[in-house]
Amino acid sequence: MGSKWVEMVEAMEEHGLRVTTQRKLIAEVFSSTNGFVLPRQIHSFIAKDIPGISYDTVYRNLRLLVEIGLVEQFDFKEGLRFKLRCGPNHHHHHFICVECYNTYPLDFCPIDKGIKPPEDFEVISHKFEVYGICAECAEKNMDLSLNKETHKTK
Repeated sequence: MGSKWVEMVEAMEEHGLRVTTQRKLIAEVFSSTNGFVLPRQIHSFIAKDIPGISYDTVYRNLRLLVEIGLVEQFDFKEGLRFKLRCGPNHHHHHFICVECYNTYPLDFCPIDKGIKPPEDFEVISHKFEVYGICAECAEKNMDLSLNKETHKTK
């Protein structure tokens, strides 16, 4: 297994989680990808070794990994996606392309730059994500749009 896998398994142990076969397989999925992972992809991967595993078990494990800070959860209009956290001590936020799912870090925290909660509100945690379309995807969409218009006029 790769170093990402080892780091995930060690982090699970450090947080007091039992390192079950399911969790090892989930770590394998995340350590072999740099992008977002769908719960159904994880389920399909695990089901090869553990037939009959439920989606609930996969979601329960994903929620635990989010709680201990190993994995981040993102809410797209198509549903939840998960991504290996960028780093344990690297607090940042993201610009996310909804077409290709590339992420671009926002190198400052809006909370640190003046967004203040009400006086009687204690911030426990926060996320800040901006969803949009990257330049490359916008160009592809423009090319597709132009091609459709060209075919209509012929």
